[in-house]
Amino acid sequence: MKKLIAVISVLMLLNVQSAHAVTKVKFVNQNKVSTKNPVVSLTVTGLPKTHGIYISQCMGIPKGETSPTACNPATYSKLWVSNVAADQKMGAKSGASKLTIKVDKYFTDGDCIHTKCIFFITNDHNASSDRSEDQSVGFKFGGINLF
Repeated sequence: MKKLIAVISVLMLLNVQSAHAVTKVKFVNQNKVSTKNPVVSLTVTGLPKTHGIYISQCMGIPKGETSPTACNPATYSKLWVSNVAADQKMGAKSGASKLTIKVDKYFTDGDCIHTKCIFFITNDHNASSDRSEDQSVGFKFGGINLF
């Protein structure tokens, strides 16, 4: 009987799914960002129910690291997305709204023309120790660079 209970317990553990599903963030035209109007549209689905996410323009993550070492300090290159009403009252955008983020070709400690840049996605301040939403999505500038 004890063996049967142990086997059932193990099977139940195997069928348990993670409570944290990774949010899906889809960027439009991420591999051909305009150098003249560098605004990228995006959609977000599957946001956490108790908190939101941050999306930032950053340099690529160095090998052996888990997060970027340089991100664009400009406010417009950051986005806070949350479906929590209290977060939206403090400035978060709803996941159902039209979302855009502006990026720069160059920023302090950053060069997105000659090196790899990413959109870095992570949980917001309400779940900052939870790294389950950490994602990086590369992007590139397209077209003729006149500078």
